[in-house]
Amino acid sequence: MKKALALLLALLTVGSSLLACGEQKPENTTASDTTTATTEPVVTEEVPDLPDPASLDIAGEFNILVSGNFARNDFAAEGGEGSTAVELAIYRRNQVIKEKYGVEVLNEDITRFGSSTGSGDGFTKIYSDYMAGESNYDAAMIGTYDVATLAYSGYIHDLNDIPNLNLSKSWWDQKANQDLTIRGKMFYTTGDISVVDNMVTHAILFNKDMITSYNLDSPYDLVEDNNWTLETFGSLVKAVGQDLDNNGVYDEKDLYGLLTWNDPMTAILAAGGEKICAIDEGGNLTLTLYNERVVNLYETFENIVFDQAHAYNYQYDNVTGAGTPSKVWNTNRDAIFNENRALFYLNTVTTAERHRDSELDFGILPYPKYDREQTEYGHNVSAFHCQFLCVPEMSKDFARTGVILEELAYQGKKLLTPAYYDQTLVGKSVRDEESVGMLDIIFASRVFDVGIYYNIGTYKNELGRLFVSRSALSSIYETFRGSAEAQIAAINETFAQNTAAE
Repeated sequence: MKKALALLLALLTVGSSLLACGEQKPENTTASDTTTATTEPVVTEEVPDLPDPASLDIAGEFNILVSGNFARNDFAAEGGEGSTAVELAIYRRNQVIKEKYGVEVLNEDITRFGSSTGSGDGFTKIYSDYMAGESNYDAAMIGTYDVATLAYSGYIHDLNDIPNLNLSKSWWDQKANQDLTIRGKMFYTTGDISVVDNMVTHAILFNKDMITSYNLDSPYDLVEDNNWTLETFGSLVKAVGQDLDNNGVYDEKDLYGLLTWNDPMTAILAAGGEKICAIDEGGNLTLTLYNERVVNLYETFENIVFDQAHAYNYQYDNVTGAGTPSKVWNTNRDAIFNENRALFYLNTVTTAERHRDSELDFGILPYPKYDREQTEYGHNVSAFHCQFLCVPEMSKDFARTGVILEELAYQGKKLLTPAYYDQTLVGKSVRDEESVGMLDIIFASRVFDVGIYYNIGTYKNELGRLFVSRSALSSIYETFRGSAEAQIAAINETFAQNTAAE
């Protein structure tokens, strides 16, 4: 175990790079038919399978550690005048827990940009507790790279093994169950307990007025007709582009079919139904990055995003290839989209909030499928920005923790998710009814890629650098294949030994 873990720690250099019932018509009747009363079917609300609160003696504090690269805390809110809908929902949820169980939800917030690297702030806090034999936290929301390291290091508990916690319930993300279960164990997850996973899911914003002015096909109709594919998307992007100042250089002053950043170079994998790594039938990680379909996927996508006359990457200088400071590229991307100089905009769902106060008429779209034969859409949850729920191995009382987490997630479905989705996102940021349907598609097709979370072969970094390196996928794959296979072997051995030890 220690040998495998030491090997894994040496190999794994995880870095930051970055939701009806239909009405039934009665059969036709004649005058001779006997009239019978009909009743609507009874719809029973799904509720947690938890003990009667009166039978529990669990009053006291419930401490949650919150860490990660994205300044987001879904457990702390004052609930006073001027609070947002989401803040009020968080406050009300905490009050429900207090009134129902006598438990006060507290948290320690150490979110900090660039802090979740695999051995960052969240990892260090949980690791230090473990090594000291202390139990300062009942649960934690940890940045992706750190929570992945905690999982294989044995410092967090299998969620499937926690009493009163039922991950099959609708308030837990079933896609996460599918993608993150390793050898029957689930060490970290997400769901209605938080909204950060929704916020940082990749999506596309688009300018509706430009679709009309350029006489282009409606993307909503393309989705409806199952023709929202990468090829169709590319043809629309290439229909728009202009060097507005006629200086011979395409930069932040010009007009584009696509506004992008570096992260779509990994997000396109999920969109195409692919991953860097997947979990096989035996519960082991397996390398899935390289095959003919993935090669064709990248060739098609690169033909779109590398076309500087039609696509602009706001994170680096098109001329020199050098990266630009965040203050500069944030200003540029906001101006380009708000000033009707970008037809499509690749980013995450939360980006819509940046344009809430603009006069821009925009909509939200899913990432395109690779082709019409692809059955489902796919949307990467940004690993750099996301946080996942976990329970430290040193948690005092797993049964108590299970009760509170299950109730927090259930109340999250009732209070928090609607506050974000209906009142914040749809109520304020989204401008049209069609976008609501698109969001349903996006949130129902999230993809969790363990190859990104464990930074297998540093492939996520290399793919993110493609705008600058322009390296061939085959070259990237072969260059880092040895280290990737060694990492995977070490991870699988570690999890196997953990399983055998129980």
